Amino acid sequence: MKDLERDIERASAADEEELKVLAYHPSPKVIATLINNKNLTEDLALIIASRKNISPEILETLSRNARWKDSYKVKLALCKNPKTPQKLSLALIKFLKIFDLADMTRNLAIPVTLRQRIEANISERLPAIPLGIKITLAKRASSNVLMQMIAEGHKEVVATCLDSPHMTEGNIYKIISMGKISPQVIRQIAIHKKWSCRYMIRWALITNQNAPLSCVVNFLKDMKTVDLKELYAAPEVPSGTKPYIFRELLEREEVEVE
Repeated sequence: MKDLERDIERASAADEEELKVLAYHPSPKVIATLINNKNLTEDLALIIASRKNISPEILETLSRNARWKDSYKVKLALCKNPKTPQKLSLALIKFLKIFDLADMTRNLAIPVTLRQRIEANISERLPAIPLGIKITLAKRASSNVLMQMIAEGHKEVVATCLDSPHMTEGNIYKIISMGKISPQVIRQIAIHKKWSCRYMIRWALITNQNAPLSCVVNFLKDMKTVDLKELYAAPEVPSGTKPYIFRELLEREEVEVE
């Protein structure tokens, strides 16, 4: 107890060098006292804001401190810390830059509900974001944000989104299945080196009326016979595509000409 009392006293008047050690102290009482020390620097405040072994109450105290409540770096560190109370994080995200928000959408240490709110925040901002910024954003955002950006249909942005390592086959399949997706987006997927060779993506494209027929005809050659038969019978397959499915089945001697 005497050691703790001594450390609390040190924390109230320590200089910057001593505070560098005390910033990692396990006691909430020591950290709470340290936050009010006039010698605390922004770098040391960032250490506290980033600590994962600290109480939510301490993080909230730091956020309310007059010296740091307007610090962008501290706000960002608090939002990235999973121990920060979500109510506080939600209040802070509206002050963060779009690229920092994009990085946070891929940070799995951040609670899912907060990441979803961040994605919604980005989506709300998208219409007003310049094209060049969107292209850069597409290199950093989560797949949910990428899908929203693809839905806007800007060719250059779509190309960057499709190249993103964060985009998944499931996401692409959903995009193809969207009723209001731009025909240009469908064409870009149909000729994309990575996605156009995926079997289920080809299936989805074959059923899409905006997929280039030249691509679809090539896809048919590699489809399993049982799947071709199912596609031929499927009502969602464009009528203009079915003769080519029939021809492919005929070449495989899977149908008879009457």
